[in-house]
Amino acid sequence: MDFQKIEKGSVILCSGDSVTDCGRARPYGSYRDSLGESYVKRLHEIVTAEYPEKEIKFVNAGISGETSRHIRNRWISDCEAVKPDYATLLIGVNDVWRQYDRWMDKDMAVGIEEYEENLRFVAEWSAKNLKGFTLIAPFFLELDREEFFMKQVLARAAVCEKIARETGAQFISLQDELDRLCRSRYTLSFSPDRVHPFPVTHTAIALYLLRQWNFKFRFEER
Repeated sequence: MDFQKIEKGSVILCSGDSVTDCGRARPYGSYRDSLGESYVKRLHEIVTAEYPEKEIKFVNAGISGETSRHIRNRWISDCEAVKPDYATLLIGVNDVWRQYDRWMDKDMAVGIEEYEENLRFVAEWSAKNLKGFTLIAPFFLELDREEFFMKQVLARAAVCEKIARETGAQFISLQDELDRLCRSRYTLSFSPDRVHPFPVTHTAIALYLLRQWNFKFRFEER
């Protein structure tokens, strides 16, 4: 997605799990009610403050606790309801988490093979029906690449990159940017559990996404 080429009045659907949800309104969060308190709200605030004339509409469709299986099952209906021009998806940490926090409920676990199938379905549909689609890799606020949970999150991030490459989607990894934060201060300054970002972390995520989308602040043009 290239912000310099996004048409006036475009609708951008942002989907995912609790990292995206953050208390957004139902059935869909928008500027009219509540976008929640995640990076989606920051995207709306920054973009609208800088380019109000573009009338870019962000819609939050994140649902806490969801896995890629849930996303696959509702992707088409969400897109039919919202009618986005562009969409983003950040999903995967619960695909790992459900294998351990719900370990007695085997049907809730999503293995890496199914994760790939689910992402491919979403990415291929989006390639045919949307102007642009961005796959955002799942992240974990942990500097040790050999940490047990971290290794599994990174494996799913690699799947995201593969699917994006094969379907023409844009791929964005937030991990290096979040590592930068974690090297500056202890992880608990940015997340209570290494998964859910604090407000400042959501702001860092939004700013990084905008840089990847070729967003220019007006003062840069002066």
